[in-house]
Amino acid sequence: MGERLYVGIDLGTYQSTVSSSAGKTLTIETVVGRPKDPVARNFLGKDVLFGDEALKNKLACNLYRPMAAGVAQDDEANLAAAKAFVSHLIESVDPEDYDEVLGVICSPSHVSFTDKSNLVATLRGQVNAIMVVTEPFATGYGIDQHMGSIVVDIGAGTTDIARLYGTFPSDEDQVTISEAGDWLDLQLQTLIQKKYTGAQVTKDMVRKWKEQSSYVGGEVKEVLVSLSVEGKSQKVDIGDLIKEACESIVPKVSNAIKRIVAGADPEYQPVLRNNIILSGGGSLIVGLADRIAREIADIGDVSVSCVEDPIHSVANGALKLAGDMPDDMYTSIN
Repeated sequence: MGERLYVGIDLGTYQSTVSSSAGKTLTIETVVGRPKDPVARNFLGKDVLFGDEALKNKLACNLYRPMAAGVAQDDEANLAAAKAFVSHLIESVDPEDYDEVLGVICSPSHVSFTDKSNLVATLRGQVNAIMVVTEPFATGYGIDQHMGSIVVDIGAGTTDIARLYGTFPSDEDQVTISEAGDWLDLQLQTLIQKKYTGAQVTKDMVRKWKEQSSYVGGEVKEVLVSLSVEGKSQKVDIGDLIKEACESIVPKVSNAIKRIVAGADPEYQPVLRNNIILSGGGSLIVGLADRIAREIADIGDVSVSCVEDPIHSVANGALKLAGDMPDDMYTSIN
């Protein structure tokens, strides 16, 4: 057998990461742009753009965000965009230098057979064999915390929570809720438009402000941003609104954690309560671990922490799993 490349892929709603056994890693926003017309094609000099390049030229492109809730949208245009995007990810780690490529791709905890099939289809022709695992399991495996923990992956499209016992989690060990980063962005956008009547605010603007200044707990912070209100630029403080929006997700996530704990073997519940790990982009909200710990304190002693590298933890865990699993765990997709 010739030389083999392993890859771990976190194909996310907002951004995606690929990590390879050759030491290469790429994180890019999950967006694909195709020129709107021949003029745009000549100007851009290419048929498809990805990530920041697509966003920079969004007025000249039809933009696709092909991953809804962490899985490929089930229509022809978005499936094509998803496949092109995944091809771009894989090409970034130089697969042509290897005889075969084996990949582990991560999905939300609960996805349909069609969703899993679409995920596999995006990799057909790019890798020789594939394994699909859930995002919380990949995170826990990557940081050696899969032997007695609850991992909470707060992504853009979904929040996925799993009990980990040292084996692949079953469906009963996992829960997926729709309250995640995109949901939070919508709450913040609504609050801004309600307070500042006529404010022209896009989802991308709101996401940027949230990523820069999100927090929960403590005193209200000042967060000054520039808004266009009926065409006039204004400097306004949205610090209170950011806190209110971020606080709104706390009970949603906390209640889901409580359900996961309650469904565990009662003798094992103390172990799980004292090893709750937050990951994903949502875990970067300042103060979130402490705030959730207070919210769920009524179930007993708890310990809530955040992974050190939430942006890459899923892909890095998938890569570690890829190298550790025997070949018979993979599905050939040649």
